[in-house]
Amino acid sequence: MFGAKHDHTHFHFHGDNSSIHKTLKKILMTQEEAVAKINALTAQTQKSNAEISQKLTELSDAIAAAGNVTPEVEAALAGLASVVQANDDLIADAPTE
Repeated sequence: MFGAKHDHTHFHFHGDNSSIHKTLKKILMTQEEAVAKINALTAQTQKSNAEISQKLTELSDAIAAAGNVTPEVEAALAGLASVVQANDDLIADAPTE
């Protein structure tokens, strides 16, 4: 007959656990720093997207005002608008209230 063997390992800690608390605090601070950096980059990207969208609008208006543009200019503008939209889609819009 076959039997199952179970091994259990127990670690007993006797002493000062302040080093564990220091390590945990350092890990938490690192995560807080990561959140701050992520939020800063998100804000920077949102600002950049807004500026690019504004410039695209200005360019579209200037081309429309010039009139008599070639199909190549219209295609180039449409291509640029597509790329700008793809970049904008990378970051979700802030919820509106």
